[in-house]
Amino acid sequence: MVKVYLRKCPNYDDSEKILRDLLEKFENRFKPEEKVLVKPNMLSPHPPQDGVTTHPRIVETVLKFLLDLGVKPFVGDSPAVGNAKSVGKTSGILDVCEKLGVPIEDLDDPIEVSGRTYRKIKVSRKVLEADKVVNLPKLKTHSQMVFTLGVKNTFGCVVGREKASWHLRAGTNDNFANLLIDVHLIVNPTLTILDGVIGMEGNGPSNGKVKEFNLLAVSENAFALDWVVVNQLGVPPNIVYTLKEAGKRKLIPEFEVDGEWSSTIELPNTVDVIPIPKILQKMVRQFVRVPRINKNRCVSCRICENECPTNAINIDKKKVDYSKCIRCYICQEVCPENAIDLVRKIL
Repeated sequence: MVKVYLRKCPNYDDSEKILRDLLEKFENRFKPEEKVLVKPNMLSPHPPQDGVTTHPRIVETVLKFLLDLGVKPFVGDSPAVGNAKSVGKTSGILDVCEKLGVPIEDLDDPIEVSGRTYRKIKVSRKVLEADKVVNLPKLKTHSQMVFTLGVKNTFGCVVGREKASWHLRAGTNDNFANLLIDVHLIVNPTLTILDGVIGMEGNGPSNGKVKEFNLLAVSENAFALDWVVVNQLGVPPNIVYTLKEAGKRKLIPEFEVDGEWSSTIELPNTVDVIPIPKILQKMVRQFVRVPRINKNRCVSCRICENECPTNAINIDKKKVDYSKCIRCYICQEVCPENAIDLVRKIL
């Protein structure tokens, strides 16, 4: 039976001992000389205290563990903004890699692979050629998917702008969740280690509110880990798209929880806590939250305009074309100035 380990962790100074004790339970999963990708959440350039990226202390503990086993780790991601080294520099992960002599790389060089639902998914060759993957997500909310945890973190193995284009190709949140599940099954992490010492609530994954959750969670199965963490936050797992669709696909295994932890979280204002009956969904979609550019905070960096998969944003006019907008909220996700407000609008 799959185990999900939950450990209370008051701060990052205590994280190494707590996490190392957990990691030692999985020593036999790795062999000397194996090439292992360590995949943190490196969404965009933010310092550790912002709660956006996986904390460098967590990355360091995992790398030390792997190096002690004779493994050859490398750190990699395909950030939404910037590249692995620029995000690594701001987040503190680059310093850790340089100190330990571990490469940090962009997950580029795409290979087309097929999932169980979707075909022609461009995943980095570096992921597919690694012997193992260790998945290091951050505990955060997500304005489109409700949460970004273990399953969604592996979406960073899809190269560059392909990630944005899939929002358009998938069409609906349920479809996009199935894409995320396909990618996760392709990446197939050996271990998922959730950094929830500090995380984010509200309109995450980058412009929400930093919160101390004081949690480290570890499991060989990210579906089980995500389900347990969401449930312990007091959120019905069936409103989280990846968990709802994983349940339909019978991907959530029987599991046992080792440890006690619970907390609360403020969900994004885009989320309906009570699932909406299908008969009413079309009507409710007319009153969804949409992105609006805050002219007082916008600095015209054009990151949102460049990343929008439907070209719905015109920064010169500070306007969003709602006839094109698919409510993927990438603009809000990547804005470094928190200049995208999510407002209720009749469409």
